[in-house]
Amino acid sequence: MPDQESGTSRRAFAATAAMIVPRHVLGGAGYQAPSDTLRIAGIGVGGMGRRYLQGCAGERVVALCDVDHDFAAKVFRKYPQAAVFQDWRKLMDRDKEFDAVIVATPDHNHALITLAALKRGKAVYCAKPLTHTIHEARLVRDAARKAGVATQTSVQSAANEDACSTAEVLASGAIGAITEVHVWCDHPLYPAGQVRPVHTPAVPKAMDWDLWLGPAPYRPYSRAYHPWIWRSWWDFGTGTVGDMMSHALHVFHGPLKLGSPLSVHGCRNKMHGGLFEMDANGNETLPPLIATPECESYACSLAWDFPARQGRPPLRLHWYDGGLKPFRPPELSPGKPLPSAGVLYCGDKGKLLTAYSGGRRQFLPEEKFRGYAPPPKSLNRTAGHYAEWTRAAKGQGATSCGFELGSQMAEVALLGTIAARSARYIEWDSARGVVTNDAEANGWVNPACRKGWEL
Repeated sequence: MPDQESGTSRRAFAATAAMIVPRHVLGGAGYQAPSDTLRIAGIGVGGMGRRYLQGCAGERVVALCDVDHDFAAKVFRKYPQAAVFQDWRKLMDRDKEFDAVIVATPDHNHALITLAALKRGKAVYCAKPLTHTIHEARLVRDAARKAGVATQTSVQSAANEDACSTAEVLASGAIGAITEVHVWCDHPLYPAGQVRPVHTPAVPKAMDWDLWLGPAPYRPYSRAYHPWIWRSWWDFGTGTVGDMMSHALHVFHGPLKLGSPLSVHGCRNKMHGGLFEMDANGNETLPPLIATPECESYACSLAWDFPARQGRPPLRLHWYDGGLKPFRPPELSPGKPLPSAGVLYCGDKGKLLTAYSGGRRQFLPEEKFRGYAPPPKSLNRTAGHYAEWTRAAKGQGATSCGFELGSQMAEVALLGTIAARSARYIEWDSARGVVTNDAEANGWVNPACRKGWEL
């Protein structure tokens, strides 16, 4: 493949990388010298990556990479001094010229790029879920431990006031021993219930489709996958539970000492949408349905069973998406609806209803908890989700949602993805990292990579 860097970008990249000026030379109150500024390379910047870059304002974006240069064109224009790449491997070859990497590609490419950055000792910010598979999550966790660099998973509400104060309430025992948690989300936001496209349009000239596919199974290019819609397809994404579970799970994973579940049970609706295709006569048709869905359904429900742990009783964690919700708790006042996305904690002394990422708490029954005083603050609040990472990358503090937590949450969420995909009951042996009762489901724990893209 031809190198997509322009000569101007090459020179700018090298010049930016070399510009280290001591603070005392330029001075000024509040001035951040180039020597105190992180040099960031963004990979997968056309979509969510642009928001992650915006969150790191004040640092230097020295390189941008995206396989679709049309999709990422606006971002390229926003950072005119940044070198532009299409192949992330060529960017990694210039690793002495950046300090940190933002990985914002579709899920199926997270692990390969993240591992390459960690191997080079770079601080890494990665979109959630941390990886596409459980096997990858464990590889990335181990690599991050070895690298000892600053890492952060894109759960923006981690360690904010709402999340921390809710976690402190749960840890305090205010509602007693918790045996059930219900989490519901109003996604999917993308077309679901689809079947594989039949027609194969030409790949856009500004895009490298082979690079976009990376380790995933080969599929001909289709607008049914890119941009955005990839998240619903099991080859590339992890469905709604993989995408959204971490936004709620980070609040209670620690205080409830969840660890690994013993089993997960998944149910889904059986409707298929299918994208309209055109036959040879120009008539709209639907592709034939296939026996095994390759795309997430419009709605699913899941249940993880966690064993007794550290003096806590067994716990069942429920998940609902696509408009599904738990039954309304009888203690909730008739005039108060359940939020469109929320979490309900059920303890032996009461219940706690919150918004999805920890806000707007309501104890149930209300009369029992009138006058309740929250426990003292014991958790560190964030200095800003992105600021946490950039400061940690400079050796200033730690992050609240690094790859250690990110990998644990990914494992729980991706077990949900496997259960949603199979719509069956699966049993999980965490020590061995295998599904013990379902050979097909176990194959999704560590599926084969496309030749040439092995981890």
